[in-house]
Amino acid sequence: MPDPAARAAAEEASAFSHPAVAPDATAAYGDHPDQVIDFYAPRDGRTRAPLVVALHGGAWRAPYDRLHLTPFVDFLARRGFAVASVEYRRGSDIPRQGGAAPVAGRWPETFDDVAAALDAVPELATAHLPSADIGKIVLTGHSAGGTLALWAAARHVLPAGSPWRL
Repeated sequence: MPDPAARAAAEEASAFSHPAVAPDATAAYGDHPDQVIDFYAPRDGRTRAPLVVALHGGAWRAPYDRLHLTPFVDFLARRGFAVASVEYRRGSDIPRQGGAAPVAGRWPETFDDVAAALDAVPELATAHLPSADIGKIVLTGHSAGGTLALWAAARHVLPAGSPWRL
């Protein structure tokens, strides 16, 4: 059985070995530097392409941002999808007092950002990704981003009065 630490290191090296892919456009959905969406046009020239909104993972920690997901979003764009890759505020990468691990996640900012980004996607995609069909949107996410995608897809069942409810 392989050493767990060696296996974890090999997995991280593999996952982060792909070079980042630059977006076709980037737009802000808020004032914070992390409140941006990168847009990738379908590489096959398709118009009215379904729009995939991608939320990156990384345990909600600052060092892991949307750049880690760019090989995947480029993969989708090369298969004819329009893609919106959302950045959101994450936890600190500064160790806590006493040398404890950095804080993962930001409450409630991460949820504020995901809700605001998804609310802004139709307008921003229309302006910055004209090949996207905003009538056909699907959410996807990797790891922590998968959790956020599931939460975002269920916003309609949040209690009335919640600032995140659709």
